[in-house]
Amino acid sequence: MSFGVGLFGADKVNGEEDRRVLPSIPSSILGDMMTLYVCTGMDVWQNPSWDTYTVTKVHLQNTNEVKKSKDNTEVVLRSVLFVDSRRSTPQLDYGALMVQSEAAGKPMRCTVTDASGNNQGDFEILTVDLVPDFPATRVHHVELGLV
Repeated sequence: MSFGVGLFGADKVNGEEDRRVLPSIPSSILGDMMTLYVCTGMDVWQNPSWDTYTVTKVHLQNTNEVKKSKDNTEVVLRSVLFVDSRRSTPQLDYGALMVQSEAAGKPMRCTVTDASGNNQGDFEILTVDLVPDFPATRVHHVELGLV
């Protein structure tokens, strides 16, 4: 008997069958929306300019998690933003955008709103973690560490 989802099962997303160990993050919790700001440069007064992306179907979760950043310092995250590799749109390369933003002078930032349109906060993105789906080598979801 198959329920369509499970260990090595099929998961229907957008009408397509997807074979993966972990099912996609449930749509019912992907009700938040993120406005992502990626630094593209600094003017002569050190004011940043930003590219803006609107990403829908994400999930904001509050936390007090301690993580190590790229420069091996410990940071306490305020929240973690979950971006599903199948359901969240548009599909972005968050690692490359983080590198681009930091090279331009500032880390990425975001504003998160819930399904009702309430502002959940303005955050700086400190970490980008790509969570793999095994046995495949593709990304299951992205976790953005926020302060």
